[in-house]
Amino acid sequence: MAPKSASFDVLGTCFGFETAINTIQARLGPKIPKSRTRSFDPSALFFGWFFAAQRDFTYTSLCGTYTPIAQVLKGTFKRACAVVDIPADIISDEDISAVMAEMVKLQARPGLKKCYDGLREAGWDIYGVTNGGKETSLKYYELAGIELDAEHLLSCDEIRVAKPDPKVYENTHRHLTSRGAGEADGERWFIAAHAWDLLAARKAGFKTAYLDFEEHDPCTAVFGQFDLYANSMEDLLEKLKAL
Repeated sequence: MAPKSASFDVLGTCFGFETAINTIQARLGPKIPKSRTRSFDPSALFFGWFFAAQRDFTYTSLCGTYTPIAQVLKGTFKRACAVVDIPADIISDEDISAVMAEMVKLQARPGLKKCYDGLREAGWDIYGVTNGGKETSLKYYELAGIELDAEHLLSCDEIRVAKPDPKVYENTHRHLTSRGAGEADGERWFIAAHAWDLLAARKAGFKTAYLDFEEHDPCTAVFGQFDLYANSMEDLLEKLKAL
């Protein structure tokens, strides 16, 4: 019998951004002019930057000028600062390099290894499907002590099309079929902390599981209902095992 598969989004779902946010605080906090009327919130700056970069990554792909997300992030950091009233001239190339250095060594979400190990023990096959670069993403898992080889990690860079383009999910289905992962209803799951990602996965025929620790609200009035909701990796593991 073919195994069930769980295809995880990687950036923000499996790996969080705290070290990058802390670096923004350490590098920019002391430089913020005392006369600035807005309070400095490194988390708000980070997510304003990251969410806009995801948008631009997708839009450049739609326009036929696919640009790897790391390149988009690096090229838009000063703009993100300007949007929240941080003067671009106080941000050095070294500041940007320091933040980007953290983006290539993101830390695993709590319970990620337990979730992966538990699903595998229950007979599931585990994959990553990411907007990020393949080698960078594989390094995240290596640093976290989590087993995931190149055949279990699909990067948008390989097909030069950004999520949520349907081609990404169609490519994932083809890869799962080539590896003998189950095709019957309910045997292929897509897991993410982003409703827009799951909307596309659902339309492509995946069962969908939403983790609420990044967006906090699945906005069902916009995205509709997903098949499963979880508030942590441990909660996700128990709910998937109970299927």
